Amino acid sequence: MKPDRANANDLYLLEGVSMSGFVSVRLNQFVKQYLRNHKDAEGDEVRAAVEDALAAWRQGVRCVCGKRLWVAGSAVAGYGCFTCITGSAEPDGDPEIDAACDGFSFEADDAEDRIAQVSEIIKNHPRDYRERLEEVGFEWQDDETDLLFEEEAKEERAAVPETESQRRLVQFLDTGGFVTRKVLDAYLEERYSETSNLPLIRKYFKQANLNLKAILLKGLVADPTDLDLLDDLSYFSEFDSMLGELIHFYTDACLKETDIERFSLLAQDFHMNTCDQGYDALHELVTIFQAGTKGAVVQQLSETIDDYEGVEGILF
Repeated sequence: MKPDRANANDLYLLEGVSMSGFVSVRLNQFVKQYLRNHKDAEGDEVRAAVEDALAAWRQGVRCVCGKRLWVAGSAVAGYGCFTCITGSAEPDGDPEIDAACDGFSFEADDAEDRIAQVSEIIKNHPRDYRERLEEVGFEWQDDETDLLFEEEAKEERAAVPETESQRRLVQFLDTGGFVTRKVLDAYLEERYSETSNLPLIRKYFKQANLNLKAILLKGLVADPTDLDLLDDLSYFSEFDSMLGELIHFYTDACLKETDIERFSLLAQDFHMNTCDQGYDALHELVTIFQAGTKGAVVQQLSETIDDYEGVEGILF
């Protein structure tokens, strides 16, 4: 359920700010300020609404007029662009979620405008210009990526169960049912096998197969701090809109983990597997763990995470 909103100008107040264009705000900052101005609003509902609008923005959902969504406004007023929500042509100090703010651009009508737009993005974002260009509607024709995708798809179409364990697992993935210990063991056996039939299982991730998700959740109920299962759930979330669930399981794992080295790895994974979706995991963990050894670990990570170069941990 999305929070009620009576007036577009009642959305958010940034004290002492006077400027043209959007003001970039963190998701958490937006939620806190909104709750401060709307005492009857529920924090979980506001956060969920913002996450929903941000997910729609990332997926290319547009306003009925054809323009890109204004994420902050869409979270509390229904999907729409800035103009349709407010009636104003351009923002003037209005808030926008930081993950979407830099990518906001009014549509360029002719070739010269588009060329100027490209030049501006490349100049201002030399390290991630590809992503920035994609955010304003550009598509890349990458032969190498297309070939890799086609090769994977070909392997997945040809993949068939080769062992009794694989047959048991695929039968469950195709038909569903109760996740028994045998089903979970079949998945874990395949996951850690040196000769795993990767294409066979990988295609179920790409399908966002609900029976596969049930296996992952069953495994995490049995072992909430399992780094590999959390990584698998993160990979699954790339094909299914479940950021809220992913945050829940990672937060629960961080609370329950008692080994500090594993806790550090969990916090790193939590950040790396949610930051692209606009969630600031380390900021939240700093709030949760304000003292003690865990607090010190999170504080250090928050100061050095940009130097961290993670490796792809997902097996399938």
